[in-house]
Amino acid sequence: MKIILRFILLLIISIQWSCEKAIDLKLKNNVLKYVIEGTITNEAGSCKIYISETKDFGDDNQFNGISGAIVKIENKGNTIVLTETEKGIYESAAVIGIPGETYNLTVNIKDLVFKASSTMPQLVPFLDFTLKPTDFDTKEVKPMIKFKDPGETRNFYWFQQYVNDKLQKKYRVINDDFFTGQEVNDFLEFSNETDNKALNFKRGDKLTAEMHCVDAGVYTYLFSLFNANGSDTGAAPSNPVSNISGDVLGFFSAHTVQRKTVTIP
Repeated sequence: MKIILRFILLLIISIQWSCEKAIDLKLKNNVLKYVIEGTITNEAGSCKIYISETKDFGDDNQFNGISGAIVKIENKGNTIVLTETEKGIYESAAVIGIPGETYNLTVNIKDLVFKASSTMPQLVPFLDFTLKPTDFDTKEVKPMIKFKDPGETRNFYWFQQYVNDKLQKKYRVINDDFFTGQEVNDFLEFSNETDNKALNFKRGDKLTAEMHCVDAGVYTYLFSLFNANGSDTGAAPSNPVSNISGDVLGFFSAHTVQRKTVTIP
């Protein structure tokens, strides 16, 4: 997967747009694999682990959930077993993430064991989310995000985007290599890249930005996911760099979450 080259790219490129794929990824070589996607945030009810299996190219994109897995979260010596609430979806209301603490995930699927660890970073305040009338047209909207990087440690940020409360495929990941300790004023891009005019933007549409402070392993996964689907650089696609051990796809993230919303004027 050319990991050395991938990490060189991470050092020289600080901001990268990418498209978020559904959990049921489809591999180029048609080899089926398990996919684990798990998150813990600083909000109640946020501990969820999705377990599925990849599909062949000709299959549909429906979630291919895996039942019967044993899923555990460990923190400070305390272990919680998650409950399967729907096919392939495992949850626990007892886990609420705390910044600075490390969470360990263990997943047992048919005697195959997969493990991951993620440390929730300290929350960096999401200061503002604004939109000028000049930053809007029917095909593209570019509201501005504002936050101040604390500077004491290396920081990584993941912005998810919603239109009228619907999660969009595009997201943005940023590291602080070029703005350590500085205030950041930058743009998110909401765009309709299809020919469907019903998806064009109009006045009154609600845009939401969800800011996550993530750890280095999660940033690497989200960044590499762009390259996994090919890019305009001409690089050959490969699987994203997971932070979960074993021959599995996906990621596990303990991160903070903050939201801000603007309405197109």
